[in-house]
Amino acid sequence: SSDYQSGGGFSDVAVDGNTDGNWNNGSVTATYQSSKDPWWTVDLENGYLIESIAVWNRNAYSERLADFVLTISRDGVDVYTYTYPGIPAEAGTPNEIKLSSPVTGDKVKIQIFGEERILSLAEVQVFAFCGSEITPSPTSSPSIKPTALPTVSPTASPTAGPTASPTALPTV
Repeated sequence: SSDYQSGGGFSDVAVDGNTDGNWNNGSVTATYQSSKDPWWTVDLENGYLIESIAVWNRNAYSERLADFVLTISRDGVDVYTYTYPGIPAEAGTPNEIKLSSPVTGDKVKIQIFGEERILSLAEVQVFAFCGSEITPSPTSSPSIKPTALPTVSPTASPTAGPTASPTALPTV
């Protein structure tokens, strides 16, 4: 939502791989104190089948992250929402949210609600199934004519020679 401009606090440090949680080491995000309902989000750029998310808190002022709301969305639609109850563990211990069943999402958002709240994060790690990037959907209007060149598709046990009877031509 916004970055605290005095001494760091930039949003990108929540995805830099550093779970340190020490503000003085430049590894913690922060929003302005005057923020209403501050939030932080990461765009995964593609849909992934997410199974868990680890939220790393800072080592001081851990209460700032109390009752945070985690939202996973896909194409602008919220597909999963979880409210963390109470104050998360301080730096050094991940606050892991394991989804009861994986969901496909392309954005992850952390938000706290209220007037004059400060959102601080050390790191957010999104865990998805390996190779789970969602590929584009097939075309909605496939062609009905065969392509000019056949598709090469080797089989596990090819025939040694031609078959005794030809395969019937497809109907169009």
